[in-house]
Parts: sequence; structure tokens; C-alpha cells
Amino acid sequence: MLAIALSLLMLTPGCTSPSDSPAEAPQVTDCEENPSSLGCFDEVVSEGDCSSHQVFSGDYCRTMIKPELLAFGESHLSLTMGSEMQPLTPSFVGDAPSSWSVNPHLPDGISIDLESGVISGTPSSEAPSRTYTIIASNFAGIASDSIEITVLPVSVQSIELLPDYLHCTVNEVCELPTPIISGGSPDEWRSNPPLPQGLVLGSNGSISGSPTRVGDSNHTITASNNGGSSSAELRVIVIHSPPHSLHYGSLDFVFSIGQPLAISPIISGGLVSSWNVQPALPQGLSMGPTGVISGSPDYLQGPVSYTVTAENSGGSVESTFFLEVLDLPIWELEYSSSIFDLSMGDEIESVHATWSGGNPTSWQVAPPLPVGFSLNQVNGAISGTASELQGWTNHTIWANNSGGGDSTDVSFKVISLPPESISWELSEFALPSNQTASIASSYSGPGIETWEISPSLPIGLQISEDGTIEGTPLTRSEWIEYTVWANNTGGSVSNSVWIAVHDLFADQTDLLRGMGQTSWGGWPSPVLPIGEWSFPIGFAEGGYTADIPVISASHVGKGRMIGYGHEGWVTGNGDAETEFSLRAVEWVCGKDADVGLAYGAGYDGFQDELEAEGHTVKLSVSPDNLTGIDCLLDEFWNGHDDQDNEHIVEFLESGGGLIMGGHAWYWSYSNTDLSHNYPGNKIAQKTGLFVSHDWGYNDVDLSDPPH
Repeated sequence: MLAIALSLLMLTPGCTSPSDSPAEAPQVTDCEENPSSLGCFDEVVSEGDCSSHQVFSGDYCRTMIKPELLAFGESHLSLTMGSEMQPLTPSFVGDAPSSWSVNPHLPDGISIDLESGVISGTPSSEAPSRTYTIIASNFAGIASDSIEITVLPVSVQSIELLPDYLHCTVNEVCELPTPIISGGSPDEWRSNPPLPQGLVLGSNGSISGSPTRVGDSNHTITASNNGGSSSAELRVIVIHSPPHSLHYGSLDFVFSIGQPLAISPIISGGLVSSWNVQPALPQGLSMGPTGVISGSPDYLQGPVSYTVTAENSGGSVESTFFLEVLDLPIWELEYSSSIFDLSMGDEIESVHATWSGGNPTSWQVAPPLPVGFSLNQVNGAISGTASELQGWTNHTIWANNSGGGDSTDVSFKVISLPPESISWELSEFALPSNQTASIASSYSGPGIETWEISPSLPIGLQISEDGTIEGTPLTRSEWIEYTVWANNTGGSVSNSVWIAVHDLFADQTDLLRGMGQTSWGGWPSPVLPIGEWSFPIGFAEGGYTADIPVISASHVGKGRMIGYGHEGWVTGNGDAETEFSLRAVEWVCGKDADVGLAYGAGYDGFQDELEAEGHTVKLSVSPDNLTGIDCLLDEFWNGHDDQDNEHIVEFLESGGGLIMGGHAWYWSYSNTDLSHNYPGNKIAQKTGLFVSHDWGYNDVDLSDPPH
């Protein structure tokens, strides 16, 4: 408007542009007289002054702007038939459209206002999902928007099954009417899980058919269309056709115990699903899944009434009969073991019998089984523990029932358990003759029935019932190894013991027989017999005392020893003296012995006399090598160390002989502690011969045994 006013002003008379040349003075218009003259009024613009491409703005016309950014606020729209939709009002930028159009046509019942562009209405028919383009235009241009619209039918609101269960019988027609439906009409019917085989869900929701199997199932029946669905629960129960009649072909049955049998039912009507019998059938018989009674009766019984019931889901039928079980006789009775050779304490856990025929109802045995054993009165098993010794006995066992019995024999023997080891306090026993002696054995085991010993004991000794060697030995006996046996019915055990009987007076007599007065030369020391088995042989007058023993002997273990009071006496000193020395060698060493002469003892000159008596002589023998000899001739006053003395004692105790000679009176002049330091006395506690420091004369009377 301002531009128009300026243009008009410039055209008003009297107005020139600055470039115009000077002119005459303008004329003044009298607007009162001439109001229509130019410059005497204001020009007014109206909507009618605007062209089709302009838009009136209230006081002027402007150029029209095309619509842009057209939108309805929804890109997807789902509508239901018969339900009014919420109107959709368009929004845009620019000047208002002068025309509206839609492509393709909107669903039936829905329209667009051609002036405002508002989409509204109530859909009257189902329409699939489609995209609709709305175009808005004016003279300046166009704008468009798209909406996807779906018109669904009215959903199925609910269905009601009347009734909500269906009772059917196998292979018989069964039906359920169409359900009551509210809401839209269903396009589809379905069941989850599927209906039992033989039943069909129709297109109108009804159910019909003939089921083929028994069952009880729950199903969800669903009716649906594109608008929605609804469900209802249905229980379908299919039962059998009931059984009509039942019998087993007889009213009375009689069987033998253990007899295999099978009784089959005869039945009509529907298939039986369960069988029952009351009371319970006899043990050994059972009813199978088809009503067959089979097995082997285990026990006797009189006639008993049994009622069998055949049942299915449709009903039941009964049949009654009597059944009796008779006994069978028993035969081929035997035990897995019939000979029982037992030891005391042996246990028989259970030895069972086997037989053919009927089952025993009682058991007997004669004569009674041995002490500790019993016969099971239920199954005939033999069991127990051997608790009393006995020889072989035979026993007859009977198995009985009302049909008859059978018998078999068993045999028993019970012996002791084998003896255990026997022993004695010592392994060697030296007994005095003519004195009561007792050597008790050590034994704790199964009872001993007999004792034996070999070789025979010395006269006067015997072995008692408890294994003690006792009595009064009457004569001497050399060392002998005796084997003792302890016996019972279970076996024997043995051990050895060494026994000797000493008669010291007889020993003296043997050594002195025929001897008389002797003279040996040299002054001797006393040789004192201090051991249990030591004894004097010859006495001489003492230098300061009465007669003293100057020749003594001793039994040492299994060996023998003679001691002279002077080393020179070992080999004799004249005919009589030498005769005694040779007799002493024979008493100590035995006849035809292997005699060893000690190294450095000075006895080598005695070799000829010894060999003349039948002995074998070995010279220069030392205590560390005493093998191969029967005896040793040595000195009391020697240079042996402790180990040498141990060898000598071991040699003696194991049966060797020893002859020693030597005085101690001279040794005592320059040494002390004769008992412990004099060489020959270092073994006196073992040998039983002690050399004293006293002295005596060399005349020795050997005519009578001293006491």
C-alpha cells in the first residue's frame, strides 16, 4: 500500500522529480469544491481486488504461498466396522488448500471434508490394510501425506459351550451343539490340544464323531476372526463300552501244589481295563492283565471262594468260583553236602535240602544231629557249630507232607582243631639220677588227646597225659634230643627237647675204677667244684689246710670238663698217672676222639699216648678255631682273651670236652683278685671249676670216690 501511495503522490500535479527544471508554481486544488480530485481522498483495497494467485491480508493482497508439510498425526490406522473413528484434522505450513483429494478411495463409510480436509466417518465394511494418499492444493502448489488404514470386522467377544463337557463311549456317535457366540462372527474354529481321535470340530463350532480311544482330556476351543478371538474350556471324557458277562468255564477248580496252571476268562462286551480278585489268590498264583490266572500254587488249601471283577470305565461284571490246592508227595530229597568231616568250632551256616514234588510240611531227623547242630523245621536246612568231639555218626532226615515223604542220610564227624605249638622253659634239661624230676611243657591250644616221645626216655621217666616229663631216672643217660608229639583227632604238632641224666657218683666210679695211690710231681692248687654238676675226683694234703680237691670234673651244658691243680698233670707223671690221664681223656672226649692240643700249652709230647689209645690228635689248636675236634687240652693259666673264653664256653655247652691244668698259688704272688683276673677262673661260673690260690702236695689218693 505504501508503494502505491508513493506512486500516486508522484503523479500528483505540482510534484516533480528533483531533476526537473524549474516550472511554474503548482495550482492548489480546492478539495471541498472538487473532492474527487486527485489527492483529495485515500484509496481502499478489498479482498475482491486480489487475483486468484493472491491472498487478501486485510488491507492489501499478497502472493499466495503453496501448502507444505501436510500431516494428519497418524501413519497407521486400524478401525473396526460399525465403530466411528476419531476424526483426523490436517496440519500444514503455507496458505490453505483450496481443494482436497484421496487416492484410492477411502474405505466405505469414511470420507474427507473437501474444504477442511478432515477425515471422519464410521467404516461399514471390512477392508484390508492399504495406504491412502491425501493431496491438498491451492494455486501456488500442492502437498500430500499417506496413511495406512485397516478396517477389521467386529471381534468375537465370547463363546459359551453348552454344556462345557462331552461324555462319549468308544466307537459310538458323540455330539456337542454350536456354542453361543457374542460379538463378530468367527471365521475359524480350533481346539488345543486336538480333539480325541474320531471327533471333529465343525466350521460352526459344533463337535461330532465317534471316538476310538478311552481318555479324559481338557481342550481349549477358540473362535476367531480378523478382529479377535475368544475361547472356552471343554472336557472330553471317553469311556469303554461296559463288559456284559464273565465266567471261567467252571465253578470248581482242584490243583496239586506246585502244578503249573492257567485259567482263562470268557468275557463279552467292552474291553476290560482292570481285573481284580478277592480274596488274594494262593501264593504262587497271579492274575495277569487279561484276567488269566496262572502260576503254580505254593501252599495247600481247602476249597476257597474267589470273586473276579472285570472292570472298565463303562462298568464292571463279576464271576465267582472255588479253588482247592492239594499236596504232592515228596521225592528225590537230598542235601548239597551230606558228609560233614568237621573240626571243633567249625560252623555250618546253612546247608539246604533240595527235592522234587510237593513242599514238606514237617521235618524229622533220627538219631538227633550232633551237639551244636539243628534241623530247620521250616526249610530243612542244617546249621550249627561243632562243639563236641565224636566219631562218624549217620543220621536220617525225613521231609513229610500229607501226600507222602522222602528221606536221605547225612554223616557227621567232629575232630579237634590241630594242636598248636608246644615248648618248654629251656631247650636242655640235665636231671640228677635217682631223684624225682618234672619237666612241664608250655601249651595253650586245642585239647591234646595223646602225647608221644621218641626215642624212649631214660628208665624211670615217662610223659604224662598233660605232656609233663616226670619220674625218677634210675641210670645215667647221655645228652639225647627227644622229639615230643602232641596229638588229637585234628592232627599233631611236635618239638624237640634235650635231656641228660647225670649220676656224679657213677662218673667218679668210672674215672677211679682200679686206681690207687698216685704221685704227680709239682705242687698243685685246689680245683674247687662249685657248679651244680661239678664233683671232686682226687684229694691231696693241703699246704696249710686239710685235704683239698686237686682233681675235679664237671658237666657243662652238653659237654664235660676235668681240671687238674697243676698243668703238668694233664699228661700224667708215671704209669698210673698216665693211665688216669688217658681215662680222663676218654671220659671227657669219648672213644676214638679227635683231640686238640692247645697252642703253647706244652702238651704236644702227649700225642703218642693219645694216638695209641685210638684218638686222632690235632696240634696247636686255638680257641678261635675249635671245629673238627671233640675236645681240647689246655692250661688254666693261659693268655686267652674274653672272646677266646666265649668260644671255649660255647664249645663246651654244645657238647665239646675240655681238660685244663694249672696252679694259681704262684700267680697270686704277683697278681690280685684271683676270682676275676686268674685266666682259668674267668669262665668258672660257666664251667663250675674254680682254681684256688692255696697249694697242696702231689700225692693223690685215687683209690675211692670222694664225697
